[in-house]
Amino acid sequence: MSTVADTQAPRDPAGQEQMLEERRRAAIEESGWGSEFRFFQPRNACLWVYLLAVILGTRQLYHLAAPTVGVFEEANLAAVASAGLFCLAFLWFLHHADRYERTPARLAIAAFIGGGLAAPWAMALPGNAAMMDLYAKNFGQAWATDWEAGLTAPFVEESAKAIIFVLLLGLAPFVIRTVYDGLIVGAYVGLGFQVLEDMLYGQNAAYSHFGVDQIGAVMQTFLIRAGSGVASHAMYTAVFCAGIIYLLGTAAQPRRVGRGLALMAASMILHGVWDAQVALADSNPFLSLGFLLGITALLIYALFVALRWGSYRERGWMRDVLAPEVANGTITELELTALTGDRRNRRKDRKAAVTGRDEGMSKRREKHVLAGAIDLAHDLVDSRGHDTPAVEHSRAEIARLRTQTT
Repeated sequence: MSTVADTQAPRDPAGQEQMLEERRRAAIEESGWGSEFRFFQPRNACLWVYLLAVILGTRQLYHLAAPTVGVFEEANLAAVASAGLFCLAFLWFLHHADRYERTPARLAIAAFIGGGLAAPWAMALPGNAAMMDLYAKNFGQAWATDWEAGLTAPFVEESAKAIIFVLLLGLAPFVIRTVYDGLIVGAYVGLGFQVLEDMLYGQNAAYSHFGVDQIGAVMQTFLIRAGSGVASHAMYTAVFCAGIIYLLGTAAQPRRVGRGLALMAASMILHGVWDAQVALADSNPFLSLGFLLGITALLIYALFVALRWGSYRERGWMRDVLAPEVANGTITELELTALTGDRRNRRKDRKAAVTGRDEGMSKRREKHVLAGAIDLAHDLVDSRGHDTPAVEHSRAEIARLRTQTT
């Protein structure tokens, strides 16, 4: 991983430029950035297991939903619309969070479909039912009613979503290489699970009201689940899959078993406490609210810990990719530090990037320059570090932003 000192040696300009170019190529190769995701790999067993799980899940969903489609048409439409709104909001968040290298669209779609069709209906639904039956038979129906959700869902559902993630890891070993990749792809898997589950909850709400005011019943359920949507399957699975990457290790991520187990355990414990909060609070609404807020805060903290751990290598690669652009004058050292520094210092570095410029560039324009530098990094990755028309266009756009009059 590069450092500032690395970019200052050797003193010979030609030698320094060659060294920076070599580090750029090595970073692109190690990170896997710019690698394409090819879904159809007929010689890869992961493809056929994935397809079988999706087919079985789709079949199960059809058998559950088809008999009531006509009766609950309004509820189904409202459930699709409300779940779609949540999906769009979370997709915006994922797009914003995926700041280093964009997840290939086909991989994101495969993760969403696998998480929405295969994980819940082919694996989690029968697994939950089997475990809940065992709890009721061994501990009684009253005990099972209180604790079965909290002691079933974290194990069955997180395992089901993890299976989809591991299958995708087998299909995309050159794309899913870091903890950060695990976070993003895992979030897509969990988002698919969340959206399809929200649709089922919406239909169940209409069913419990005997089909009266279907849209109102669905929207009430949606508002409740959206209000607590931070503690969602997308978040649980993002943290869990980041742990899987640490646990297994990849070509670009050394194994860190302790960190991996810690993240996976945190996801499962928070998921379990969330599902058992009514029993833990003994039906006290104030305690239940306290559990809701506490679990949400802890889950956000776990996510940011995983993001901080995972972004370390990503920031180093981004610095290696863009360091030659400092040498050729496209961006400044302050701007490079603003783009690749840790979260704690990023705001300070961005402010310094503005105030440190002779031409008095405005904060707004410097923000556009930094965004242009990210686009340039993506173009450089796509070209494997070579100067292409797209790369030259990005450099010209940064230069234009610097000289643009306000």
